[in-house]
Amino acid sequence: MKKSLILLLALLMLSGCGNSAGTTPNTDSSAPRSSQTDDTQSNDSAASESSDDSTASESSDDSAETFQLTFTAKDLAGNEVDQSVFANAKLTMMNIWATFCGPCINEMPELGELAAEGGTNYQIIGVCADLNGTEDMLEDAKEIVSQTKANYLHLQPSEDLYPVLTASSSVPVTFFFDSEGKLVGKGILGAQKKDTWSQVISERLEMVKADETTSAEDSTNDAA
Repeated sequence: MKKSLILLLALLMLSGCGNSAGTTPNTDSSAPRSSQTDDTQSNDSAASESSDDSTASESSDDSAETFQLTFTAKDLAGNEVDQSVFANAKLTMMNIWATFCGPCINEMPELGELAAEGGTNYQIIGVCADLNGTEDMLEDAKEIVSQTKANYLHLQPSEDLYPVLTASSSVPVTFFFDSEGKLVGKGILGAQKKDTWSQVISERLEMVKADETTSAEDSTNDAA
């Protein structure tokens, strides 16, 4: 594993879980981006407390440019995965978690339930950010996934995933992508209850639908 990725994982472990009440991510490290813009929304309460929230709060910065994620990474079984996985659903919820993060693990059972209900509308992908290439760490991650019944795709960190891995100094943090890998809305810092995630997913699906409608109208106008 390359030195830069190892340093990233070390910094993540030092920063820990996003469990400081009322904090907002720094604009220079809070969202995937292709330019100097911020796409992250912060949770109003601690990650460990956010399970009691009915909604996820949104950042006031609406100047984000379109970001599209392309990547190659391996899943926990060592199989190669790339951005083509986004085409499996209208919306992909990418949840960045870590083996040391209690709030991350606590929300995974309900994420597993959500994933089972997604069908072609949405899917969930986890990225275990603190895996360091050792077999022991990999086995720990597999055990957590098994125990929490978070039976959806989980990826190991790769340099292609830097935009989401470096978006926040804390975990969990979650981003949404459409079927082409384009970022949908702002990221969410902190763990949430199932009902809140269901609401967010519905909102993001509406955003995808609206974008598709706009794109279709633009194509019609161009043809005319």
